[in-house]
Amino acid sequence: MSISIGENIKIMRRRCGFTQEELAARLSVTPQAVSKWENGGGFPDLMQIVPLAQIFGITTDSLLGVTGAVYGKAHTEAAMGHEKLLMESSLSAAEKHLAAYAYFRAESGKEPSNYAIMCRCINHAAEISRYVDFEDFMADRIEERDEIFEDCKRKNACITRFCEDRAIVEKSDFAMAWIFIHTKEYDKASALIDRLPSLESNNLRESIRTKLLKFQYGFDRAKENISENIRKLLHATAKEFFYDFEDYAWDAESGEAIAFGQKLLGILQSYNVFDELHADVLLCENHIRSFFPKCFADMGDYETAAEELLNVAQNFTVLSSCAKNDWTNTPAMLDTALSYLTQEQREEIQKQSAYRDAIAIMERVEKNDPKI
Repeated sequence: MSISIGENIKIMRRRCGFTQEELAARLSVTPQAVSKWENGGGFPDLMQIVPLAQIFGITTDSLLGVTGAVYGKAHTEAAMGHEKLLMESSLSAAEKHLAAYAYFRAESGKEPSNYAIMCRCINHAAEISRYVDFEDFMADRIEERDEIFEDCKRKNACITRFCEDRAIVEKSDFAMAWIFIHTKEYDKASALIDRLPSLESNNLRESIRTKLLKFQYGFDRAKENISENIRKLLHATAKEFFYDFEDYAWDAESGEAIAFGQKLLGILQSYNVFDELHADVLLCENHIRSFFPKCFADMGDYETAAEELLNVAQNFTVLSSCAKNDWTNTPAMLDTALSYLTQEQREEIQKQSAYRDAIAIMERVEKNDPKI
């Protein structure tokens, strides 16, 4: 897909939230000149190319549309592949997300209308905001930190206004709400949250689409949709359980948190009656289990805490062999569970044989060792 300089100017102006009049004022030209550029009736003067690129935060090559990069779906898939490599690096968890944010920001500049890539910027910035809030991450880089969040505000506004993919809009709003929560801008977070879908609604498109398919094509076609709806329900349930258990793990008494988490796992296990969902259940279970080591360690039960890490690792021996092996992301999952622990708790858990077994399994999974 070839994007002209006029199209790029229009896309980038909108992404940055400028009117034609505001952009014109920054360049000391008339609004009519900007309108002419965007409509293909003329081109900016050569001396205006660099200032335009600087205003938009992109390279001049990107502005001129001569980057030679792939666009659209191919660009998104390539970017997601590079993201996986970044998240498997040896950087700290916070620095991984900072590197991923910077990468997606650069890629977004190459294709300003790719809202999926733009949304990934906000997703990683949301993770950064958590470390900023809880660990004072980037305290020595305040201007850079604040500029990241301002950039995400602009990107979220652009996605909200121009993206026609509802799923991307919702992901963007969800991530931006997290940023506002961690930056203590609670009113802004609440406004975004109010735009998101609610559990109170029973008017789901999945339900009525199943009926449409049944009446239009017959029950066999509707049956396929029913199976997919149940899978979606599992993942939606697990995500809600993850956030609920996170609150219990951090704020409730340890015994109460463990009992609550075990009830959630029991509900997830009920989905195992569907053979095709076994891998999905294991994935969802592992996200819940990532909090159990903390809960048991808080009680001083380091042996059971290590056994919970081993449970996570053993689940991955199944996940790593399934078709959707991109789910595994083994280093990140183990790192996440360990990141919830204090340094003293980690040292105690590392003395346990179950911990050493878990690490050995993870290493074999990463190497695709058939002996797992």
